[in-house]
Amino acid sequence: MKEILSIIIDVGVYLILGGILSWLFYSWKRKDLLGGFIGGLVVGIFGSILGALLLHRPLKYSIDFLQKGLGSNVDILAAIFGGYIALYIFNKINHDKQRQDY
Repeated sequence: MKEILSIIIDVGVYLILGGILSWLFYSWKRKDLLGGFIGGLVVGIFGSILGALLLHRPLKYSIDFLQKGLGSNVDILAAIFGGYIALYIFNKINHDKQRQDY
């Protein structure tokens, strides 16, 4: 029974991810997709399944490497996200001004 529930949840996650990605390209970014939203949905679901099958191991090892570092105790991934968030907030405090090159 748990295995069937797990499969149903997995299929649901792929459907939701495909739908979100299709909406992102079709509605939000206003890209013209072959088959419209439904065509994008099919391709998004297929791409998410294919990506999960092909990229699971390389991404797992990459993320593990970034979290453990080169023999240090520094979580590189958390440091990158933390630095990005700090710079984003710092930029917003500066009213999101553009740099002027002379």
